[in-house]
Amino acid sequence: MGGARDRVGWRRAGAYAIAAVTHLLTAGLLAGGLSLVVLGWETVVQPLIGLLLLGFAALLHPRVSRLDPGLPTLRRADAPALFGLLDDIADTAGAGRLHVVQVSPGFAVRAFAYGIRRRRGLEIGLPLWLTLAPQERVAAVAHEVGHFVSGDDRRGFVVSSALGALSESAEREDGRLSSVEPLFTARSPLSRHADEMAEAARRYDVGSRAADGMLWLPKWVGRSAARLLVRLTLPGARRAEFRADAVAARVASTEAAVSALRARELAGPVSAEVQRRAVALRTFREPGVAGRADERFWAGVAVLAAELRDGAAPSDGRRDGAGQEGSGLPSSDARVARMTLGAALSAAVTLDDATAEAIEAELREPRSSLARTVVQDCVHA
Repeated sequence: MGGARDRVGWRRAGAYAIAAVTHLLTAGLLAGGLSLVVLGWETVVQPLIGLLLLGFAALLHPRVSRLDPGLPTLRRADAPALFGLLDDIADTAGAGRLHVVQVSPGFAVRAFAYGIRRRRGLEIGLPLWLTLAPQERVAAVAHEVGHFVSGDDRRGFVVSSALGALSESAEREDGRLSSVEPLFTARSPLSRHADEMAEAARRYDVGSRAADGMLWLPKWVGRSAARLLVRLTLPGARRAEFRADAVAARVASTEAAVSALRARELAGPVSAEVQRRAVALRTFREPGVAGRADERFWAGVAVLAAELRDGAAPSDGRRDGAGQEGSGLPSSDARVARMTLGAALSAAVTLDDATAEAIEAELREPRSSLARTVVQDCVHA
């Protein structure tokens, strides 16, 4: 046991060392670039080198998460019943309270930190929210809030910002030319000067490949550092997942935590139903019934989710565990086994019918707004 703890400690120290080097390197590139540009302005070479260093600093600058401006956003004054429940969950879990809630079309409930001040937010994916029973919603939120107190280094600013910067700086937009090139062919009705545009695209490709060749080493270093950082933080992420499950079981009950986790196996068919309804409503929507259509949109998704939960396993065989195993995180089966090892826990926070109805009323306008967005854009959940 002591040897395992030592290995975890060394891994964590290594992860923070890589993150610290990344941030120090960014600061050094920024300072060096500015110095060369300002102090060497009379020369030609120094400002050019300084601009190059500033470009690398821009690639490696810490990424700060922001709220999605395209999603309906709720604050305390907008949803007192919802935030009252969230406060009870956070207080019971021993975590800080949430500042904002965003409603999304994804099959997920996700807690996150945003902004320079690292305020805390919650993303409620309506497809999953409608799939879950009231007490299971408490468990899903408690699990996400539990990540704030689970010791997951990937959720902390130092490691998460370095990992985001390294990953983003190493990415290549491989499909950027191939996706545009068909528009430049002679048969394309969108190009009036196809030959000239195709030649320009080829020249751009040559220049882009030359630039990629020059940046090969920095990209390789960034990609390798990002992979190493992921590997070093993986054991901690696994433990954090189990700890968040324990928080969910303690707050909402073991039964609710297990059933909420199993409900995620319905991601495939429920998301497909969201997409199917979006396409159908966009194609066959009748004039003058927009409001009723928005209400029926999510009602139909909820009906299908209830039928799937009452019936057999998901028809497409998609399981949450498969996705978790691909990322190195524990599968849903392993997480359920861990939660059911000891005595079953009862709920510390319950969602009664009156509160559930009040929360549904507070979510009515965001639901309608999101339905219109999903139908308009045919967003895939």
